[in-house]
Amino acid sequence: MKQLDVELIRYEKLKHVKFLVNRIQFRKEHIHNEFEIFIVLKGSGIAKIKNKSYSIKEGDIFLINSGEVHSYMRDPLYTLDVEDTDDVPLFLFVQISNHCLREYFPQIRTTIFNSCNLRDYLSDAEANSMINLLVQSAKIYFMEEPLYQLNVLSNVAKVLVSCYKQVPHEIISEAQKTNLKQKNLRVERIISYIDANFETQIRLQDLAEQENLSPTHFSHLFTSLFGVTFQNYVNIKRMEQCIRLMPNKEKTLLEISYESGFSDPKYMNRMFIKHFGYTPKEYRKRLGMEQKEISQITREFETIYSLSESIGALEEYQKSHAE
Repeated sequence: MKQLDVELIRYEKLKHVKFLVNRIQFRKEHIHNEFEIFIVLKGSGIAKIKNKSYSIKEGDIFLINSGEVHSYMRDPLYTLDVEDTDDVPLFLFVQISNHCLREYFPQIRTTIFNSCNLRDYLSDAEANSMINLLVQSAKIYFMEEPLYQLNVLSNVAKVLVSCYKQVPHEIISEAQKTNLKQKNLRVERIISYIDANFETQIRLQDLAEQENLSPTHFSHLFTSLFGVTFQNYVNIKRMEQCIRLMPNKEKTLLEISYESGFSDPKYMNRMFIKHFGYTPKEYRKRLGMEQKEISQITREFETIYSLSESIGALEEYQKSHAE
């Protein structure tokens, strides 16, 4: 059985703090125990946090609470202009363990922040100052400048202080923390089940039985957690699979339909027309399958930048946003 992408953060340089620069076309729903702050260095797209979608653009800075399901994608994800990658969002991710500085501030382990666009709670000057602080921290982290450990931890502490002062949050009890963990485990089970079964005739009733809930109760719970109905979520998964299979010219549209979980090819046709305004056949034709090799049109959904690429991207952002 496939598993929900539960991201296990490895701290190669500093315990409890990690920086990453990633270019993302699509990163499916995943969950981890760290707080995550992301800065959009370039491009635009959509971030989905819990059950809410946010349009994101260069200069945005978001906070995602520990244990919340989230995903990222280019907007529009399924663009046919595959050579145009300038608008693919480039992120700086700052991942902070909820054990960071716990010896001095134990409340961090049971803090629940409101996941949000930090610009909703900070002034432009404060948000820009926080971005500059984190971008500079990431640079010295990647370059391992002298005393970078102390500098980075000092700056992360300053960011956390600002979040505690200005972002809505709740410090819960250990019992509430345990209950929240159980809820997150349920979310993990649901997503894992759908990922493993969307290619078949998956039924809401089967998932409801797995969770010991009535179909009606489960349906309402699912919509509250994910912001869409169960069937719409499954159809999105099937459309994603269709797009992944489209570049393989050895597969017929009928095969793609069945391998994506659409028992009726006419249903896949209706979904394509709804999302793109044309049929799967027209979509494939627009991709230019007869002229282009698969390798030319297939793009990595996520690219983790190398050390030198990360430093270069951060310096480019600093230069373009210098006052």
